[in-house]
Amino acid sequence: MTLLCRGAVEPREVAEALLLHDDSWGVRALDDGPMLQVCRDATHPVITVLGVRRVDSLDEVVRILPGAPTLNVPLWWVDTVTPTGADGESGISAALEAALDLDAVCIVHGD
Repeated sequence: MTLLCRGAVEPREVAEALLLHDDSWGVRALDDGPMLQVCRDATHPVITVLGVRRVDSLDEVVRILPGAPTLNVPLWWVDTVTPTGADGESGISAALEAALDLDAVCIVHGD
């Protein structure tokens, strides 16, 4: 999934917005880096925030996501991934809800 945020965000803010979906979930950093994984428990991730990038040209958004809505720039592009199955479905639901809190558009890719 991709979140296109109208305001500046950091990976931690995105993870915190995802946690609002279920207050029993937790967050862990991957490889001591900027990637954060939201998990329902120690062995079941529901969504991973891969990173955040500022985008200053709508042409770049249209090139990569041709179906994306027209948004004002700058915007902040957040890449996320979810596992397959029920945990991934929970991650998608959380991302859709988080988009409201982050003033973002959530684009779900794939099946």
